Amino acid sequence: MPRQSTVTEVRLNNIIAHLTPIVTLLTELNDAFSPPFVPVISNTIPSLINAVQNVKRNKKECAELTEKVPRVLYAIINLHIKSETAGSLPPSLLNHVGKFMETLHKIYVFVEAQQDGNKIAQLFRNNEMSNLLKECHAGLDQAMKVFGVSTGAAMFNDIGDMKKGANYMHEELLAVIQTLSDASTISDKSLVYLGANDLRNR
Repeated sequence: MPRQSTVTEVRLNNIIAHLTPIVTLLTELNDAFSPPFVPVISNTIPSLINAVQNVKRNKKECAELTEKVPRVLYAIINLHIKSETAGSLPPSLLNHVGKFMETLHKIYVFVEAQQDGNKIAQLFRNNEMSNLLKECHAGLDQAMKVFGVSTGAAMFNDIGDMKKGANYMHEELLAVIQTLSDASTISDKSLVYLGANDLRNR
């Protein structure tokens, strides 16, 4: 009889399910607008997913830490979509995205260290790992506050809600990209038209 997953393992699997669609959103956001820090964040998420999948120790701590990450990431993506200049954030917010990028890297280091025989864990003393965990939580709490993520409410009630939310955000992002593409096409046609008129008038 197969071993039943613990509550913490279920939480970790749900976190992976929440993180996976974010990779696509971040990739498309980056391809369309190349916003600062997004490429690094986008590259870190698959590594974090892999680390979460292979956690062997401190699973509860890893779950408590990483389950906030998708909520912050969705908030950051949404800010890029809803901003006055699509895909661009004001400098003050960009600074906080950069800080979250640093926090995300620390989270990855902590989770990665919870695997059997991990070299990172061998380099860290227990108190250093404890300090790293505190820094991760502090950075996440700050990000949730700055990006307006509710600390009380769950991001999605279940995986079905998560998929609907991710799909909706994906459609919003594609609509913004399409709108900008259409505007660019109209602008290009206008330039061609003006150029043709200019030639006729010479």
